[in-house]
Amino acid sequence: MKRLLVACMLVTLTSTAFYAQNALAQSQSAYNLQQNDMRNQQSSTNALQRNDRQTYVNSVANLTKLRAKLAEAWQTLGMSPQAAQAVANAYQPNLAQNSHHASLRGRSGQEIASMLQSALAKKDYALADQMLIEYEQIEAKLGANVSPDNQH
Repeated sequence: MKRLLVACMLVTLTSTAFYAQNALAQSQSAYNLQQNDMRNQQSSTNALQRNDRQTYVNSVANLTKLRAKLAEAWQTLGMSPQAAQAVANAYQPNLAQNSHHASLRGRSGQEIASMLQSALAKKDYALADQMLIEYEQIEAKLGANVSPDNQH
């Protein structure tokens, strides 16, 4: 009977130690999973921030190029280089797309020139820039639709 009691005690102690060791291993495993999840989240956040910074850098470079092209276009319309650059520098793509103005489609060159002059006279350079861009886009589409034999 003593042996049976000692055997039961030994089994109980062994199973308690095994349970404690198993619980510790599960706790460590949960901790490791949590740490890995936190590292993955931080890595994703860092990647998004790098991507946002790069997108911003690229957009600033593209905006600079676009404004330079706008300044060139204004100069071809007779503006001085300084005035053309001042008008072109007013262009802001996010605001310009929401500007409300009469459509340029179907208008004559004189009507469009008058609209541009009106915007410039009001010193609404962003609107003037947007209309000039739209005009150039219309001209580019018309040019693409005209074959070399059938010029407009």
